[in-house]
Amino acid sequence: FCAKPRVRITEVDVGASVENSEDEVGLKVVAIASLPSGGSRIAFQSGDNVIVRELDANDKLVSSSAAVKVPFNDFGDLHADKDGFVLLGTRDAEGGGTANCGNPSNLCGTAPNPPTPCYDMYMVRYDGSKESWATKLTSSSASLPPYSTGKTGADVYMIWWYAHHGRLAYNGKDWAAYFGAAISTSEGGCINIHQGDRMKVVDASGKIATNSDSFDWGCSHSGYERITYDNRTSSFASICKTDNNNRIMPPNNWDATIYPVDLAASNLGDIVQDGGASSKKYWATVSNGEGDNAAVHLIHFGLDGAATEDIKLGGTDANERAPHLASIGSGGMLAMWEGSSSGGDLVEGSDRTIYAQVLDSTSGKSISDKVTVDGSVVGNRYQALKSFPDGSVASKGKTDTSVQVVRFFGC
Repeated sequence: FCAKPRVRITEVDVGASVENSEDEVGLKVVAIASLPSGGSRIAFQSGDNVIVRELDANDKLVSSSAAVKVPFNDFGDLHADKDGFVLLGTRDAEGGGTANCGNPSNLCGTAPNPPTPCYDMYMVRYDGSKESWATKLTSSSASLPPYSTGKTGADVYMIWWYAHHGRLAYNGKDWAAYFGAAISTSEGGCINIHQGDRMKVVDASGKIATNSDSFDWGCSHSGYERITYDNRTSSFASICKTDNNNRIMPPNNWDATIYPVDLAASNLGDIVQDGGASSKKYWATVSNGEGDNAAVHLIHFGLDGAATEDIKLGGTDANERAPHLASIGSGGMLAMWEGSSSGGDLVEGSDRTIYAQVLDSTSGKSISDKVTVDGSVVGNRYQALKSFPDGSVASKGKTDTSVQVVRFFGC
């Protein structure tokens, strides 16, 4: 690694409108996933479809690879390989009735007016340009609508108006999806709806696999869902931000508090396993503070208790948040975050600056200086940095019908 990481920004004209929103309810992300060739696939929302394009190692469109349109209302993440890709996203629920939800009179209190549509979360696999399978990860159906079958009907897992976000992880044969969800449950003689999250594992044939790390219902309520595959333990590791005691926690261990947070100040980056070959610990980036002003922290933790290290990053701006984290090179991590003189969560078009720094995956100490990314790059706290085989990582910005690919190199 060098004292300053090298940053390469490539603007790619994708020939279609690129939707981008950082609003939690109307979220639209741009995603990237690496290919063994050193190239990548990118995905973005454009109208009623997610469009997936292939880029070469220089981040140029591969002209021989046509755009693939995937019918999704929105999506959360992308995983790619040489043969195709996997996407996590929503499609209309099949409950019929009002806005695909079934019967709104089943609900406690007054039903939404205008009606709020209901969705299901899917994992889809494409080989080339053809859909190989589409697996529903929630439980609503024509016979069990999102608003259930009656006021005392069975529980239903579905996607409502919030939390259309999630992450994918891959263990070499199966894909895990950890995502925000809603549950319709009968309470007091009517259907109440709660927000939380859910994790399911899907095998190469598109079937939901039996996996000890998966769960129907994890954190409640859930603000961010983060997951990685740990090749040391052959397991998936997940954490969330929740207003249950205001903390970062593992979704399948409610007794463990990894890190207490101020809800208004906290955004959560992704998980990177630490550099210890026999360790069962991880690193993550999280913003924390009091209300409008936050600082970015690198935390070191296991899934069974409190973080054992808390390293403050940055400090240039009064309000720093939207943190990201990914592995880079051998023994390195790339932390990226944004700063502003304005308080609160950062929004599109606001005055915000992106910073990046290479850190040691064993100690968490800085390897490189902090660098500032060109102001043309548009940040999004819900997008993910992705590791690449050549040791770089990438994220996205966008302008109109173009996407910006941002690659970070350790030297």
